[in-house]
Amino acid sequence: MKIYINFIHFIILFFYCSIFFSPSISLAESEEDIKEIAVVVNPKNPIVSLTSKQVSDIFLSRRRTFPSGETVMVLEQERDGAIREKFFSLVNGMNLKRLNAYWTRLQFSGEIQPPPVMSDSTAMKNVVKDNVNAIGYLPSKYVDESVRVILLLK
Repeated sequence: MKIYINFIHFIILFFYCSIFFSPSISLAESEEDIKEIAVVVNPKNPIVSLTSKQVSDIFLSRRRTFPSGETVMVLEQERDGAIREKFFSLVNGMNLKRLNAYWTRLQFSGEIQPPPVMSDSTAMKNVVKDNVNAIGYLPSKYVDESVRVILLLK
């Protein structure tokens, strides 16, 4: 009976991974287009800066609040997009395969769900500018006065 249940869990996990982590048809940015990545918050957020380690912990849901104690609303870029790959490579050295395995393990254990995915960098910027506790990342060329950079990754 135990083997049967483990097999069912395996099939469910396999099915979920094949849908959730399937490559996207169109990637919004290519790696060549991304010179710098800006980690951004709403201009009304009191956070002035964060370290790469703090940003990594927030985006991996190891930390769910800003250092000030305010709940953080994490926003994610396209699952298999170049911007996401470059961001995690710069902030903590994770490639997409390792990152996706990390989230699969957390989801399967029932611990936590990954952050909501924005359709593109413009959508990311718009959600951050409308939510004081939001944090996201985007190519620095998208930064304007509607968001504030708290970490610049090169």
